[in-house]
Amino acid sequence: MKKLLFLDACIRGEDSRTRQLCETYLETYLEKNPDTQVISVSLIDQDIAPLTYERIKERDGYIAAKDFDHPMFDLAKQLKEADVVVVGTPYYDFSFASVLKVYVENIVVCDLTFESTETGLSGLCNGEKLVYITTAGGSMTGKNYGYEYMDGLARDMLGFRETECFKAEMLDVVGFDADAILEETKAQIRASLE
Repeated sequence: MKKLLFLDACIRGEDSRTRQLCETYLETYLEKNPDTQVISVSLIDQDIAPLTYERIKERDGYIAAKDFDHPMFDLAKQLKEADVVVVGTPYYDFSFASVLKVYVENIVVCDLTFESTETGLSGLCNGEKLVYITTAGGSMTGKNYGYEYMDGLARDMLGFRETECFKAEMLDVVGFDADAILEETKAQIRASLE
C-alpha cells in the first residue's frame, strides 16, 4: 500500500485557498489510487520548534549513537516512509510559511533522511514524488523560491525522484477573477493525475 503524506502549512485553515487546491489533489489522487494510505499532518498544530544550540547538541548525540527512537525523529521517519508527499503552503515573501522551514529543519537528519558520502549527499527517503501546492495574492513570476527550495531539497538531498508544482496567483489583484483562477488550477491538478 502506498503512503501519501500531506504536509499542511495552510495558515488560514478552512479559509485557505491553498487548502482548496490541496483537497482537489488529494481527492483526485485517491480516486485514481484508492488503496493509498493518506497521512495528514497540520504543521500549525504540531509541536515543532526551531533548532536551538541545545536541541542540536541533543540531536547530534542521538545521531552519533544511531538512536532514532527519540520522538524528535518521528516526523523525519514519517517523511522517510512516504511514497508521495504533498506540501500545501501559501506564497509568503517569495517563499512559504515559516512553519514549513521549521519542519524542514526537523526532518533533515543525517543517516536517517540523507547521508553524506564521498561523492556528496545521498537521499535515504522512499519518496517517488513531492508535490508543491501554493497560492499568491499577486504575481510570483520568476520568484517561486519556495518551490525551488523544496525541489532542491527533495531531489538533491532527500532522494525524491520527481517534484511538481501547482500554483494559483494574482488572486487578490483587481481585475483578476480569483474563483476562475482557482478553478483553472484545480483543472490542471485533475489533468495531471489522469
